[in-house]
Amino acid sequence: MLRVKRCVSTSSCRTCRAFLASDPVANVLVLGDVYEPLFRVSDVYVAYEGSRLTGACSIYRAFPTPSIVFSTGKAETKQALIEKALGQVSGDFISLCSPEDAYLFEKHATSLDRRFEQQMVARSTDISSELCLGVSRVKKCDLELLDRFYVDHCSEAWAPIQFEAGPYYCIKQDGDIVSAAGVHLVAPQIAQLGNIVTDKAYRNRGFAGACTSALAAALASEDRIISLFVRTDNCAAIHIYEVLGFTKKRDIMFLVMRKYSD
Repeated sequence: MLRVKRCVSTSSCRTCRAFLASDPVANVLVLGDVYEPLFRVSDVYVAYEGSRLTGACSIYRAFPTPSIVFSTGKAETKQALIEKALGQVSGDFISLCSPEDAYLFEKHATSLDRRFEQQMVARSTDISSELCLGVSRVKKCDLELLDRFYVDHCSEAWAPIQFEAGPYYCIKQDGDIVSAAGVHLVAPQIAQLGNIVTDKAYRNRGFAGACTSALAAALASEDRIISLFVRTDNCAAIHIYEVLGFTKKRDIMFLVMRKYSD
């Protein structure tokens, strides 16, 4: 019999992490939400068949619109987890999942927008070690400056709590950040890069590649897998990541959904 319950205790978190770590690439988003600091702003649910954990999902609440993601597992397990998560949200939400899993939301929500992305990964031996002069790690005293940069550039996946999860690197001009790269999450097995943004006036100078290279090299030195998502139509960004040592792993669907009224 399938049971779904919220993951709150230390022991249940430990069991959940071990399950997700069996495939950290496919489970990257849920895995990050079971670690601090993201666990503070996430609702994590786990599915059991008897005493065996068979799936997990999380609702990440640091963004204005909550994000629901789920782990690998059987379709009925994913469906049960999604139904539990949707009982805890109202209105609009987003999700990132494999394209073949998008149908799991059809009974519960209508699609407002969708786009195709791809997951790219690299390991420590793949990452280019060439760093650009002018790239520096963002210090805590510069968090307000970083926040303003992302807000001004409408970065849809930025929340200040992510600065606590791992490093951010940037390039400054005249005291202002003009390019930055950081993390969505960092787990022992894998780190998810994100918020790789360059001001329009400073593009085509290699700044995004330089910041991303510095960030990935710092994380990969700890022998983690480095992962990122990128829109499939963003050919320029994909080329930068390939030069840095990233390769495509799988397709991703980014969904903006609206839950049906109860």
